[in-house]
Parts: sequence; C-alpha cells; structure tokens
Amino acid sequence: MQTFIVKPKDYEQSVIKMDKLRLTIGRSSRNDICLGDPFASRLHAELRKEGDHVLIIDNGSANGTYLNGQRLTGTARIYIGDRVRIGETEIEYAAGEQAAISGATVMLSGSDAAQLPADTITSPISSRYTNDLITSIQSGKISRETLISQPQPTATAGRDLLGIVSQVGIALLPRTSLEDTLRMTIDLVFQAIPAERGFLFLKEGDELTCKIARGAGTEAEAPQIQISRSITSHVLSKGASILTSDAMHDPRFQAQHSVVLSQIRSVMAVPLASGEETFGLIYVDNPFHNRFQEEDLKVLTTIASVASIKIEHERLLPQILEKRRMEEELKVASEIQMRLQPVSPPKIEGWEMTGVSFPCREIGGDYYDFIQSKRDNRLVIAVGDVSGKGTGAALLMSSLHAAVRAQSQARVSISEVMSEINQYIYENSPSNKFLTLFYGALDPATGTLCYSNAGHNTPMLVRRGGEIVSLDKGGLPIGMMPGMSYQEESVRFEPGDVLLIYSDGITESVNDRDEEFGETRLVEVIKNNISRSASGIRDRIDEALSRFVGTTAPVDDMTLMIIKRTA
Repeated sequence: MQTFIVKPKDYEQSVIKMDKLRLTIGRSSRNDICLGDPFASRLHAELRKEGDHVLIIDNGSANGTYLNGQRLTGTARIYIGDRVRIGETEIEYAAGEQAAISGATVMLSGSDAAQLPADTITSPISSRYTNDLITSIQSGKISRETLISQPQPTATAGRDLLGIVSQVGIALLPRTSLEDTLRMTIDLVFQAIPAERGFLFLKEGDELTCKIARGAGTEAEAPQIQISRSITSHVLSKGASILTSDAMHDPRFQAQHSVVLSQIRSVMAVPLASGEETFGLIYVDNPFHNRFQEEDLKVLTTIASVASIKIEHERLLPQILEKRRMEEELKVASEIQMRLQPVSPPKIEGWEMTGVSFPCREIGGDYYDFIQSKRDNRLVIAVGDVSGKGTGAALLMSSLHAAVRAQSQARVSISEVMSEINQYIYENSPSNKFLTLFYGALDPATGTLCYSNAGHNTPMLVRRGGEIVSLDKGGLPIGMMPGMSYQEESVRFEPGDVLLIYSDGITESVNDRDEEFGETRLVEVIKNNISRSASGIRDRIDEALSRFVGTTAPVDDMTLMIIKRTA
C-alpha cells in the first residue's frame, strides 16, 4: 500500500495510507488530507492511483503545486522518494512504514517447524514480575509521580525493571498515531538494549508484516535482510520470549564453516500481546561476539509488555472511532426516520385508527402514513415495505415517504398516483431495489375506501360478522419496471368493520421451532377481538406475537395499521 508522509511547517508530521483510488488535498475539511496551510487552496490537488502508478494532479490551485521543486502543470507521475510541496507543507511519497535501514527488504527464512537449539532461553510473556508491574500501574497503586521519579534505564547490567516500565509508560502516554507509537517503541528498545538491529512486526490477517526496521547507528546498504522464521513462529504460537543464536535454523548458515562464522548472530524475540492474542513481535539481533544476556531478555520482554497495551489501543482505535461514528449516524438516522412517522393518527368522528412500526435494526425499511387531504375531506393511508434491511432500505423508505406525500395532494386518480410513484422510485433507486405499497383514499363520510395494492401483503377488511374481504387489486411492486399501470378498487366500511394492513414482518415472525406466525393466527386474533377498539386489537395482536415468538429475535421490520369504523 502506498504511504505518504505529510510534513506541515508548524505541526507534527503524519503518515497517510492510500487505501482508495483517490486522495484529495486542500484546506477544506472534505479533503482526505486536510491541510491547515494558509497558502493551500480549499480543493488544491489530488493523488490518484492508475494501475501500479500514482499521479499527482493540481486542481487549478492559486499558489501552485510543486513536485521536487518544479511547479506542476496538469498531471505527473510520482515515484518513491518524490516530494510534493503545497504552500508550506511537504508531502513525501514513502516506500512504506519501515525506517532507518536503507533500502532493506526484511524476509523470513527457514521453516516454521524447525527446532530451537537446546541452549535457547525462553520466557513466557506473562511473567509474574512484569504482569505485577503492569497491574500496579493500571490499578493506580503506582502513581504517575512515582513513575516519573524512577531512574532512567541504561544499557548496562542490573537494570531496574520498574524504571524501564516508568520510561515506557510515560513515553507512550501522549495520544499518538499507530505509526508514531511503533517508532517510539523501537526508540525505547535501542535506549535500553545494546542491539545492532531491531525489527517490529505486526500480524495483518495471517501474514506477519515488518512495520519498523532500524539500526543502532549508520547502516550499510542492506538490500535484503533475512531473519529466522522458526523463531518468529515460536514467539507467535507460544507467546514466549526467546534468546538464542539463529545459526542452526537459517538455511543461509548451513553452507561453509567460514560463512557460518561470519553470519552467526545473537537474537532476541519477544511477543506483542493482548490477553491471549499475540498480534506482533519485536526482534533484535547482534553479531555473535556481542551476545545478549538473560538480563537483556527480561528488559525487552518488559518493554514489549507495556508497549503492547498502547500499540493494541492504537491498532483498535480507528475501528472504535469508526464504530462510534456509525453508531452516531445510525442514531441520527433513526431519529429522522422516527420524525417521518405520524405522531398520532387523525381523530375523525365515527372512526378509530392506529399505526405502529418496529424496525428489527436501528433503522428500518417499513413505512406507514396518515395524510389528510387539503382539498377535500379524504384521508390518504399508506403502508410500504422496502426490500432488504438497514441503511439502504431506510434511504429508499425516505424517498417513498416524499413521493407519497407529494402525490397525495394531486388531483388525479389512485391508479395515476401509483404510476407516478412507481416511475419516481424506478428512476431514483438502484435496479435491484423495489418496494411494496398499499395506497388508499378513505372518505370518512361515506365509508368508501378507494385503493391500489402494489405487491403488498394483502390487507384484510374483517366484517363485523366475521367475513373477510381481501384488498388485492393493483399491480407489481413499486420500482421494478418503468411505465407500469395499476388497477384501483373500492370497498365500503360498515359500522364494526376493521381494516388490517400489515408488513410481512408480522406474519413471518418465527418462534424457537422455526414456525411462522402466519396469516391464520393473525385473522384468529382479529376475529376474537373484533368488538375491541382499534388500539385494543393492536394490543391483542402484539400480545399474541410476543407469546408466539418468545425470546426469538425479529427477522424483519414489523408494521401494523388498523382502521375501524365505529358508527
């Protein structure tokens, strides 16, 4: 993945990964790389992937975009090491997240299953002393002031582990990016350990990726560095710290004796872990004549133990923040959706009405509405069900709400209203999205309901005497095909009649035996409670549903509308 180091004049630098096709740059907060630079335009430039290449594009900025000191005209390809200047900000195209060992490619060699030498020292990461220190810090038994007052560790024998914990803890207290945290961790390793080279690895899926490669001093050219796979595999699988020579399990060292002597290295590797999960490791080595001691292993294990807490937090922080952002957006969307639903049904003499909708997620795709006509005494009723669930269904539901509201005031027939809504939804939604809709206009004075049903669950007009009239005239679901025509039909309410309109989340609710509630049970509840008020029937349906499903989670949004003529 391409990486860019952004270096503002008056702020700390940051590392940006190019994880999509385009990164926009400028002062506007809408940009992917937002610059607080007064000399940058709001939409200044952009970086764009073209195959394996990366292009820099100036968007007609006022002060220009400079590539390696030359003002850019139009578009240019950039290469690793190139520097783009925008105002007083420099953006470097970096090779990746490794540092210091110039041009090095770190490779794991050998076999996962290779045996470690008999003289290898291993130490569990959960050593009692290290864990006690960390627990004391987390619980507050060791205060910040105590930590600060501890002597700073040095690369000498007899080092105080509490002092090391204090330095690592204080160094990693500030809020930093993951990249900065990794760099700081390696810096602390070199301060406390006499190592020639250091590597920090993190697991990315099933792969182990070197994030930091660093040397203690000036490095010679090292086009390819090989380290032992058997050691890294042992650390990751066992969660143990290791001190050893890697000569016996690296194929490079199994040639001539002179080669073995020149390549033997003293190695330490310690895990980075959170709970039972090992998510990375720190690997350091030295020439064999400057071998690590067991004291060095304790120090490195302690550093890794404390740093793991910070690294794991920074690894998970983007996910945590994204989850919080999504939760907040869903909360806002849920509030908006709630506002689209009627606060209460209209009060009309001789009629009782109620409606309710329960999304199975934070937001849903069901819709219902009562709309009083502004030009006559008609009451428009609508119940819809968008295919699918979640955010996409909720957005389409909002479009349906707007379309129904607009068409409800038109001086046209029900069939024309349905055709207009169908065309609008078809033209403004994805081809794989559609919805069902029952739309009707009720004249309360005469009790006549003119309706059209676009593929919705068939509403039932239950007569006072138990007869059921199905309201199924209409056509195909909304949004499936353009230019659709819809039938309309009329029915007349008599006193005591009840109209039930529902979404399939009601009848398709299942219990722990995977049985559906079904239309038969729904009709039975209505017939047994036909003398109750509209809200009373609603409550009995809810009671029957709750008793039927028990603790089984809902499988779909549930919407119910009940209209009863009382006189």
